[in-house]
Amino acid sequence: METQSKLTGIFSNIYKLAELLTAVFFILLCLSVTVQVMARYFFNLAFSWGEELPIFLFLWVSFLAAAVAYRDGSHLSVDFIVAWFPKKVRFAIYYINLILSLGFVLTVGYYESLMTLSARHSTFVVMKVSKACCYVGIPVSCILFALFIIEQMMTKKPKLPEDDNGELKFPNPERP
Repeated sequence: METQSKLTGIFSNIYKLAELLTAVFFILLCLSVTVQVMARYFFNLAFSWGEELPIFLFLWVSFLAAAVAYRDGSHLSVDFIVAWFPKKVRFAIYYINLILSLGFVLTVGYYESLMTLSARHSTFVVMKVSKACCYVGIPVSCILFALFIIEQMMTKKPKLPEDDNGELKFPNPERP
């Protein structure tokens, strides 16, 4: 049981780090775009890094935020069909989904790692930074996804779709 709590702590720390990096990169993204827009429109001045840095940060923010959202359980999922099945079948579908997701994420991570390696000699024109620094955000987020999927596989009580007895529930059209 102690090993389980240590692993939970490790996964929580990885999650907090990813969340922190996402927040910092998002703030930098917003600031860099704001500075560039204000400089261009108010002072008729354009910074040379004004286009490349936001692209770099946007890629990192997008993929890190997707991994964070996945661990939060706030990533998009469609489970209304799964909810029609009996609980044992839903349990099996849940783990099959995790295994397929893990395979997909590892495959994407592998091929993106190859792409990142092939881009290591190419640099941004203005920032003179290797484009691999930008693209490595995708394999990093794939590793995070894989870790969070493994964490879900280790969970003793998975979050299964609620049993709705096969009935489709629609929102009430008459809102107060």
